[in-house]
Amino acid sequence: MSKLLRLSKIFHPKSGRAFMLPVDHGTTYGPLNGISSMPALLRMANRFRLQAIIAHKGAIRRALESSESPWGTEFILHLSASTQMSPDMSNKQIVSTVRHGLQIGAIGLSVHINLGVPREHEMLRDLGLICDEAYAWGLPVLAMMNVPEEDLSGGAAVTNKIAHAVRIAGELGADLVKVQTPVTPQRAAEAVAAFNIPVLMAGGSSVGDKLAFFRGIREMLDAGGKGLCIGRNLFEDSRPDDMCRALGDLVHRDCSAEEAYETYLAASPRMPLIAKQTEHGISAAQFDPWEEYA
Repeated sequence: MSKLLRLSKIFHPKSGRAFMLPVDHGTTYGPLNGISSMPALLRMANRFRLQAIIAHKGAIRRALESSESPWGTEFILHLSASTQMSPDMSNKQIVSTVRHGLQIGAIGLSVHINLGVPREHEMLRDLGLICDEAYAWGLPVLAMMNVPEEDLSGGAAVTNKIAHAVRIAGELGADLVKVQTPVTPQRAAEAVAAFNIPVLMAGGSSVGDKLAFFRGIREMLDAGGKGLCIGRNLFEDSRPDDMCRALGDLVHRDCSAEEAYETYLAASPRMPLIAKQTEHGISAAQFDPWEEYA
């Protein structure tokens, strides 16, 4: 399969954007709320037509071994890992291979790079080498570029660092990049314009002000962002289905932040997803009649 064909599966054919769910956090932080059941996460991704789940190899295997079918949701194999128990959690190590991604049928790979830390150079080397090998096999690479958290309260300086991160990802051969969101629409546009590569917005730590969160997403999308890569602000939310629906509306239907907030708060009139046993004994997803994102 060519890289262009794989990329076409990552981006929605109508909106041209991607809505992805990263669930690699368990390796770093342990059993967080919301990620204990890979089948349940896959069920939610199917229901709301997410383009991809980003996960480590064991989590992908558990999802595929369950009775839940992907139903169009793709998997991106995450290659980087570290834990909060380490004296240097910022030092991400490569824990899988391009070949393994091909063997399990992943649509792409993701690599995490922390900038501004002592082992930055090693993570950059890993990204470049993985991009070379993935290019040979036609696998897209998502670079998760992380600017130090203490820098995020700044203005132009932090925008320059985020734009620099986008540029690094593009120049080292990545096909997509995930970055933190700059603080203003103008600076978001500067970051997106740093290199001709699809830029996805990271979710970051769980937020309390949902409306402000939606407004930041709207600004990033309006600035040319190509979608979302939201983890903790989705699976740790007290209403993950409603959050998933609201985020999908922002990405694929271009609704306003206020409309997304109303969607999030509104009680869902739709029937919940249930499992239906087929004549072959395989569990199939029974979707409600909701095709906005199909």
